[in-house]
Amino acid sequence: MLYILLMAISFLALSSCRREFEIVMREVAQLPYRTVYIAGVDDALDMEGFIVRLHSRNGQFEEHSFYDVHWNNVRHEIDFTAPGEYEVFFYWGRFNFGSMTIQVIAPD
Repeated sequence: MLYILLMAISFLALSSCRREFEIVMREVAQLPYRTVYIAGVDDALDMEGFIVRLHSRNGQFEEHSFYDVHWNNVRHEIDFTAPGEYEVFFYWGRFNFGSMTIQVIAPD
């Protein structure tokens, strides 16, 4: 019973702390390391290095890796078999908060 009570108190304390961090803005703090891909060799976007910065109403911010959070979404129409430039859009739920251009090049 004491364990359940302590868990409930911990949950309430953590929830009230998170209410103070009301997100008012999202931005790309760092783009992924990779922006050039090889046609016919690469077949997926590599988001390693991508950092999103969340700003709160009280002026604080947090930074998160793309792979650390489940609410990030990337939309693109990259054809990894066709050389060219492609636009990649970053979403937080349904809100777009940034984009980048990647390049697919022909193999040497």
